[in-house]
Amino acid sequence: MDKIKVLWMNNGDEGYLTFIEGTPLNNLLITTCCNMKECRLRLANHNQEAWEVVIINAEPRMDNVSEPKAGNLRNAYFQIYDKYGPPVYIVSNNKEMNHIDRQVATALSDNRFYMLQETTQQLYEEIVKVVGDNEEAIIKREYETVYNFYVSISDTHSDKLLMNLLKGLKNEKVYKDPTIPGIVRLILDTIMIYLNNIGFLPITFEGSNLGECSKWLGKAKEMVPLHVQRCFHSCVEISNNGDHQIPIETKTAYEKRISNPMYVQKQISDCKAIYLNKALIYDLLNILYWCATLNKL
Repeated sequence: MDKIKVLWMNNGDEGYLTFIEGTPLNNLLITTCCNMKECRLRLANHNQEAWEVVIINAEPRMDNVSEPKAGNLRNAYFQIYDKYGPPVYIVSNNKEMNHIDRQVATALSDNRFYMLQETTQQLYEEIVKVVGDNEEAIIKREYETVYNFYVSISDTHSDKLLMNLLKGLKNEKVYKDPTIPGIVRLILDTIMIYLNNIGFLPITFEGSNLGECSKWLGKAKEMVPLHVQRCFHSCVEISNNGDHQIPIETKTAYEKRISNPMYVQKQISDCKAIYLNKALIYDLLNILYWCATLNKL
């Protein structure tokens, strides 16, 4: 199992070392912060740090000038729970913590409250189990290269677009989901912006010229592997036709019919192209994997 990335808001207290001493260090990558303000900043900076678990002190310090107190806990907990994805645990290293405050922490966290001196091993085992069984954590490990690359180039929280596609690969509903081409199109936009930013794509991507950018990549035979060229062509062709809201004017009646966005969407929703969405997602993964290797060439 890969190291579990843990963000621990410990008020600057070294009590968390009690936990570390009782757990296999090679399974955990723990980063500490001193207050809730710092904790939120680290969580928001998800492009660099993809946290799998958050642990907060039961008497949290809200910023670097406030005093730690149990009265802050409800506000602190929901600042994380309502906005960010990782499971949140509450811990205390204070043996004098009163019974009522312990009850509040237990109820608030749905029984994810632990006294470090008493339940260190239980906390460790719970973290390992929850992360190991979590669908998104499993997917992140299975598609680690492409997922981490996309997270590094995407806007805040847009990594959920790719996560939804990867979940779809394991769900039969993906066969008839007409929204898939539109999601692929959004990710392709991000990829083109990235290729612009690193100086690989000489054409400035403006949103409406996705096809033109794809054509250039198709001609760059010495720079873009043949299978990646084909993946770009397929993804752009299908996602454009499946995402545009205005039919494209074409010369023949047949071309007009297949370029109508409703044509692609209806083919998918009517299960007349049951493998199209999966093929589209796998083509996109090939593109992302190639992009992730560009800086290693």
